[in-house]
This record gives sequence, structure tokens and C-alpha cells, in this order.
Amino acid sequence: MTVRAPTQIDQGAPARAARRSFGSLSRYPMFRRLWLGAFSGSVAQWMQQIAIGWLALAMTDSAAFVGIVTFSGGVPFLIVAPLGGALIDRSDRRRLMLTCQALAALLAMIVAFDVIAGQARPAHLVAASFLNGSLQAMLNPTQQSIVPALVAREDLTNAVGLMSAGQNLTRILGPSLAGAAIGLLGVGEAFVLQAVALVVAFALMLGVALPPRVSSRTSAGGVFEGIRTIAGRPDLRALFLQATLPTFLIFPYLGFLNVYARDILQIGAAGLGVMMAVSGAGAVTGALLTAVRGWGAGAGKTLIWTTLLYCGLIVTAALCGSLVMMLPLLFCGSMTASFFMSGNTALVQHRIDDAIRGRVMGAYLLTWGLMPLGALPMGLLAGAIGVPLAIAGEAVVCLALTAWLALSSRALRAL
Repeated sequence: MTVRAPTQIDQGAPARAARRSFGSLSRYPMFRRLWLGAFSGSVAQWMQQIAIGWLALAMTDSAAFVGIVTFSGGVPFLIVAPLGGALIDRSDRRRLMLTCQALAALLAMIVAFDVIAGQARPAHLVAASFLNGSLQAMLNPTQQSIVPALVAREDLTNAVGLMSAGQNLTRILGPSLAGAAIGLLGVGEAFVLQAVALVVAFALMLGVALPPRVSSRTSAGGVFEGIRTIAGRPDLRALFLQATLPTFLIFPYLGFLNVYARDILQIGAAGLGVMMAVSGAGAVTGALLTAVRGWGAGAGKTLIWTTLLYCGLIVTAALCGSLVMMLPLLFCGSMTASFFMSGNTALVQHRIDDAIRGRVMGAYLLTWGLMPLGALPMGLLAGAIGVPLAIAGEAVVCLALTAWLALSSRALRAL
């Protein structure tokens, strides 16, 4: 490694920390383009999530239906993602990524026209959520599988952390834009802005050039090879389970913050944007901590303790009933969740070969598909006992199951 001679002006620790944090963005132009495209696309998806959730609540006045709409967006992650992983490994990843972005933009425009024309119905929201989820189930693992091809191996953890930080930063910008658009222009116009952001993402990713790779001939029997690989390796299996528990049992609470904003805290769509922005700021902080820290010896124990801490923070946030208390709890909870999820992803990326990376990451994406899937039982439970008790109850269950996993999995403790 080349050591640069000191200059007359010492930029100091903050500058050195910035270079460590954002090194992959400054050193790899193609990764920078991918990052910016993924950022714009994620802004669009957060706008869609806020707009469609708000519209579902306004049309039906039912927390259970909000859960159904969110659930319909998660089902494709269980169906499409494993099949898509095999397609990623044997096809042109760049073309696949661009196709998904273009179709997502078209879908957003169709939904916008439907809403603005006054023709939207509850069934339309379910269908739109399902179709958008199908596209994201292909797009997300494609982007993840491209990252190792654009950066050196020693920078992979930093790049994964930066991808996560960018995605979480959009949790600030996307909901804020959606809340402002809904309040000032209308829900239909929020979908128009989503389509614009997706077009920008397409334009940025159009300039991403990938290095050549050895073609992978994947048979039909290899479609579920990613799932078999995870199931057959104790380290990957433990990481998959550690990510699954909070994703299914707790993360769906984000889809019910609109109930807090409208009915519990009574702060409206703009207030919902503030809550999502605070949560996003915490998530960005957690992802940047991953990018700077790296994950070496003792990573498994760190994952365990941060997950347990996250469960406790969400229980407290769900039951506090005060915006002043909830905002810092949302920040700390999202920071903790982003930290352990970014670290989990980085550990998985380091433990798999490029030949099956698409299939493994497609299977790994099942954990994220469980987030909207978990919204259905959370929504049904919320309809019976109320949103705060439903969220807190599932967080307690997650805490107990995470403790069980920590005690039963030697592979996780040994990471």
C-alpha cells in the first residue's frame, strides 16, 4: 500500500474518518453511479410506500387493510427472489437492472393516473403493491450482486455499508417528499414524483459498466441452490435466521406509523414524514458505523446484543404515546437495526463465491420479503388489540426468539 507523504496542512481525524467512511464512493466511479442510481430508486420506493399506505388508510379507515396492502408487496419476495437469483447468475445483470427500473417507472405512472382520475379502488392498491414488490424482488438482489464486481475485496464491507447507508438515507428524503407532496399536491401527484425519481435512477444506472465475468450455466434444478447453500452451512443459516426474526416480527411497524401519525399522535401526513425522517436519520447513522467499523472477530456476539437492544427500544417506542419520547427512540432503534442488518449483509457477502452470489443473495432477500409479509399478522393483531400493543407484543416475541438463537447456535456466537 502506498503511503502518502504528509502535507503542510493536516486535515486531521475528521478528514481521515471521512475517507474511511466514503472511500468506495471516491475510488470507484462505476460503484458511485450504482450507488446514486440505487439511491434515487430507493427514494421512489419510500415515496410509494408512504403514499400507498396513506391512501389505503384514507380509503378504508382500516389498519388491517394497510397490513394487507403491505403484505401483498411482500409475497413476491418469497416467490420471485429465489427464482430471480438463478436468472441473475446466468443473465446480463445490467440489462436486468435497467428493465426492472423502467417497468417500475411505468407502473408508478399508471397508479398516478388511476388516483388522479379518481378511479382508484382498494383492489387496485393491492395489485399495484404486488407488481411493485415483484419488480423490487428482482432489482434488489441484482444490485447487491453487482457491488462485489465494482470494488476490490478489501473494500467490500465499506461498499456494503455505503449501499445500506444510501438506502437508509432515502428513509429521510423519500417520506419527507411524499408527506409534502400529499399535503400540498395530493396522493396522485406523489406517485408522479415517484415515477420521476425512477426515471432518474434509470438514467444513472444506464452509465454503469460491468467487467466481464465467466458465464454461469444454471439448470432449472439450480434455481433453489441459494436456499440449499444457506440451509447447508451453519454460518449462513445462523445469519439468515438472525436477520429473519426482527425483519418479520418488528420491521413491519414502519407501515403502521401512519396510524400513530393520524390517530394516536394526531400530527397528520407532514408529521408522518417527520417520524420517518428521524427513523431514516438513525438508519443512516447505523449503516455508516458499519462502513467505518468493519466486521471482524466477535461479529456474531455484536449481532446478538444489538438485536436484543433493538427489541427493547421498539417495545418502549410502541408504548410511550408521546412524540417527544418517540422520536429519539425511533432514531436509536433505527440506528441499531441498520447497524446489525448492514453487518449481517457484509458478513454474508464475504462468505460466498461470485458464481452463486446472485442465487444466495436472492435467497437472502427472503428476509426482506418477510417484512411486508409480517405486516399481515401485525395488522390483524392491531385490529384486535390496537397498534401499540401489537407492535410491542411482537417485539417481545422477537427478543425471546433471538435469545434462544444466541444460546442454540454455536456458529453465530463464533463469527
